[in-house]
Amino acid sequence: MNPLSSLGVGSGVLNYDIIDKLKQADENAQIAPIDKKLQENIEKQTELVGLTTMLNSLKSSSKKIADYSSYLERTATSSDESSVKVSVGAGVPVQDIKINVSEIARNSVNELGLKFASRDDIFSTSNTLFKFNINGKDYKIKINNTDTLNDVAQKIIDETNGEVNASIMKTGEGENAFSLMINSRDTGESNNIYFGNTLISRDIANGALNLVDGDFSISFVDKNGNNKIINVNLSQSNPESKQNASILKEAIINAITNDLELVELLKNGDINISLSGDGKRLILNDKRGFGISVDGIKSSELFTNKSVSEDDTIVGTNSISAGLISGVVTIGGENLDLSMITSVDNTKEMNETAIVNAINAISGYYAKINNDGFLVINTNTGEASIRAVDDNQEALKKLGLVPGDFKDWTILAPSIGIKNIQQSSNANLTYNGVNVSRPNNTIDDIINGVTLELLSPSQKDVNIRVDRNNATILEEVKAFVENYNLLIPKLDELTRYDEDTKIAGIFNGVSDIRVIKNSLHRALASINFADGRYESIVNYGLSFNDDGLLILDEGKLQSEITANPDKVMDFFRGGKATINGKEVETQGVFSLVTKELDSLTTGENARLKLFEDSITNDDKRLKADRTRNMELLNSRYEMMANRFAAYDGQIAKANNSFNSLNMMIEQSIADKKK
Repeated sequence: MNPLSSLGVGSGVLNYDIIDKLKQADENAQIAPIDKKLQENIEKQTELVGLTTMLNSLKSSSKKIADYSSYLERTATSSDESSVKVSVGAGVPVQDIKINVSEIARNSVNELGLKFASRDDIFSTSNTLFKFNINGKDYKIKINNTDTLNDVAQKIIDETNGEVNASIMKTGEGENAFSLMINSRDTGESNNIYFGNTLISRDIANGALNLVDGDFSISFVDKNGNNKIINVNLSQSNPESKQNASILKEAIINAITNDLELVELLKNGDINISLSGDGKRLILNDKRGFGISVDGIKSSELFTNKSVSEDDTIVGTNSISAGLISGVVTIGGENLDLSMITSVDNTKEMNETAIVNAINAISGYYAKINNDGFLVINTNTGEASIRAVDDNQEALKKLGLVPGDFKDWTILAPSIGIKNIQQSSNANLTYNGVNVSRPNNTIDDIINGVTLELLSPSQKDVNIRVDRNNATILEEVKAFVENYNLLIPKLDELTRYDEDTKIAGIFNGVSDIRVIKNSLHRALASINFADGRYESIVNYGLSFNDDGLLILDEGKLQSEITANPDKVMDFFRGGKATINGKEVETQGVFSLVTKELDSLTTGENARLKLFEDSITNDDKRLKADRTRNMELLNSRYEMMANRFAAYDGQIAKANNSFNSLNMMIEQSIADKKK
């Protein structure tokens, strides 16, 4: 049995109550003072965090007031925000701008006249191509006879990487209410969508441009389906001209206007004569998809590619096989027994010739082998039909063909009826009387830092005012005053000492804290000499009350900022001043305040950072002292308990001996009484 477990049993005196009382007395003398200091240390750490937060809030405001960029902030207003909105960056010169918007930039908007009952309707029962050009690039979207309206819309988006947006809209009521809208994603003349065939010139050179008969001509297909050649004559002898593409465009339009078989096509939009977005290239377009060509002595100077032809109705996907090809195919309703026109010994070239000749023998059908070595089939009508007899698909594969009905763009275009609802165009405006044209309605490259957002044509001049954003400085001064007036009472509370109650603040006697109030007051009360007079914060609406708090006269400060912005900046942040005939750098009031606050809170050697370190070190030292003292006390009273146990045993033995003797005496007395 552990002797300590029965401490006090033998003596009835030396027990744990005595040890606990003795130990508690020592803890009160040695540990309690340390615990009190630890509690004070925690309070100091807590209050220091709060104080540092307040100082940083104050510094944030003073730093902004002393920052040069705060005085570069600008505000801009528009006299007609329904037409022009404006935003400005920092440092833009204060100015007035006059804007007149004649046209905003628009995107190309087109609608198919063909209507559909639902998004899942088959677009075309024939295989075909959907053709258009945007930004100088041709697109030929392959459409299968199984593609729905929704499939076609997605193909257009995917193959143009979203440059062209195809959307399905319910534009009507009744059975066929859905339309396909085909729009350019971006605005500007370069984003116009040209359907059908498009021929684009080189950049038309500046300078004199003269065209006489034989120099330049254009061939279009007229409304009767006949090729019509128009000669373009032009006498432009100005060697300084930079508008030759536009001048040539007008000359072509005039020539077409004089042709009765073409002028109607120009008016209804089947033929387009346009310019590229930069105005340097000429665009010739036939929305119907017929061929266009240019000719003449100077045509090569104007065009790299001199022609664009109608698309082939059917183009094979692989070359024709050599040897015997078995099977019967139907082309244009005529059966071709391939085993009768090919043989085992035929080369690829021999089979190509035999098959081309066989197709050419079909009325209205024309075949050839293209540069890729694939079979090409065209018709008089632009429509073709191919089938495999007894579903013999293998025979068609050896020709590089697939079964089905086919139509080219010249047949598809009239059936779907593309209507141009909105032509893409540049934004056109005058900027302080100067003509400006841009492809977008957000314009930020006329004057650096000024961004215009054009919303609609203006009915009259729109006045834009760029001015200083004085509200920023005013708001920061207000924030500084608010933060300062929260800080000062807190400093008073932390450093106070009441003679009557003898109660002291947690930082009473801490010089690093006590000097904060005076140093900030000294910085704010500094006086500058400028323009032959001394100035203080009083000149700018700031003053101290009897409690040392700041008072702000907003009206006076606002008036000074509006009337003398540079002067306010020099006083608040510093600048240059002439003293005794010499130009010297001056420290602004809020630059001094920021410098003082930096010395308190910024960097490893900041006064409050060093004070924080000392508090932290005190906390570690006190905890170590407490641990050491507790270990000593525990050790001491453990030894005392062991000694008590030994003493208790000896006392118990003595008590036992005394009890035995006492019993013997009492027995002897009892015997004698008998």
